[in-house]
Order: sequence, then structure tokens, then C-alpha cells
Amino acid sequence: MRKIGLNEIHDILYDILCDIDDFCSANALRWSLGYGTLLGAVRYGDFIPWDDDADIIMPREDFDRFVATYKGKYECILDTRRKDVYYVAGVAKVHDPSTDKFRSAESRHKYISHYGVSVDIFALDPVPDDPKEYEAFMKKAIHYHRRLLYRSRKSGSPLLMLSSHIHSTDWWLKRCDELAHSCNPKECRRIGIILGSRTLKNVHPKDFFSHIKPIALRGRSFPGPENPAAYLTQIYGAGYMTPPPENERLGHGGEVWALD
Repeated sequence: MRKIGLNEIHDILYDILCDIDDFCSANALRWSLGYGTLLGAVRYGDFIPWDDDADIIMPREDFDRFVATYKGKYECILDTRRKDVYYVAGVAKVHDPSTDKFRSAESRHKYISHYGVSVDIFALDPVPDDPKEYEAFMKKAIHYHRRLLYRSRKSGSPLLMLSSHIHSTDWWLKRCDELAHSCNPKECRRIGIILGSRTLKNVHPKDFFSHIKPIALRGRSFPGPENPAAYLTQIYGAGYMTPPPENERLGHGGEVWALD
């Protein structure tokens, strides 16, 4: 094994994004750069220099098809419970199985989950139109999803550890999946990230993916929102083009190892 740095991590992430793009193009699947990966593309034309993962978004229909059918250079994981890779969450990942991101002593102490350098895939689901209904809906989603994630931890908040172990991993996973599929798309005008979001900012018009335009990252065009400025302002605020102070320029932590 050898420890790898951010430059190599970014090279792997870029190759994973290219592989996802090739697969989705060949199979008519819709997707878009999202979150910090879109921010990096807009601000730097590259990944955010200190970021160590990447994020994309897909409509639920395309997300489900992608997870079920992806065949590429890497591996898609969602409910994966093996000795070499353990990952159970409502957010899918395409990861590089020749790497491992959770080899640090701190990570081994806290988490059961471990996987390689990865691109996170967030599903966008129909959400209630009424603001109060949406707020209640998201509170329930955050409750379910947080406890699902705590099932993959060895330690943490005692209250969350206790409440997460009232039910099995499969029970929490089923609640998350049922909630994500609970709104009728024909009766909703908006879509949003239900699983993996802890804020109420991740809501978009139902026709979001009808207005996709190319966004350059490392010189290659990837799908992105028609109005990236509006998207990034909604997620990060009006000052999204200004980098944070140096002491806040942090990745997700832990060490990354190549298993060669």
C-alpha cells in the first residue's frame, strides 16, 4: 500500500466522472455536476484544490437505472456489505476499489464504512409543494437517514447511537427508500435531495433536467445546470466565488491509500 495525495485523488475523480459520463451518454441517462464539484468547475475549471471527493445529481428514475445497470471501469455501491467494502446509505457512490479512504486510526475507530476514492451520486425526488409539508417531510427524511448512517458507525453521539440501534440497518434503509418514493411525480412541481441533505436548500423546479448545459472541468464538458450561478447561490450564497479562509479549506478527512 502507499498513501496518495490530492493531485492523484483528483486524477482518479476525473477519470471516474469521465467513465460515468460515457456510460450515461451511451444509455440516455440524465445527470448533472452538483455541489462542490460544480463550484470547482465554475470557480477553477477544475476540482476545488482541497476537496477529496466529487458530487453529481440524477433524477430518481435515472439514479435507480444507473445503480442497477452501471458497468464501467469502477464499482457502484449503495447497499454493499462486504469485508473489503462496506457502505450502506441512500446516496450511491462510484468508487475506485483499488483505493481505500478509511485507513486512518481515527476512521477505523469511528466507522464500519470504508471504500475507495469516490463520486457521490445524489438522487432528486419529487417533494411536497406546500412549504410546511415539505419542512415536515424533510425532517422525517433527515431523521431516517441520519440513523441509517449511524448504523455504519462504531462510535458517536450516545443518543444517536442508541436510537439508531432500535431498528436494524435494513429497517432504516427501507424507511428511507419508502419516503424517497412516496410523492407522486405527477402531483409535485419540485424535486429535491431527500437522502443525503441536511438543509432545506436542495429543491429545484421539476423540469431542472430539461435545462442542462455543458460545464467545463479540466477541459472536458460535463452536464450542468442551465444557470449555474442561480444553483450555486441557492446552495452556497451570493459569495460562492470567494474561497473560504485558509483554515476552512478542508476535505473530508482521513487518509487515502492505493492498494497496490
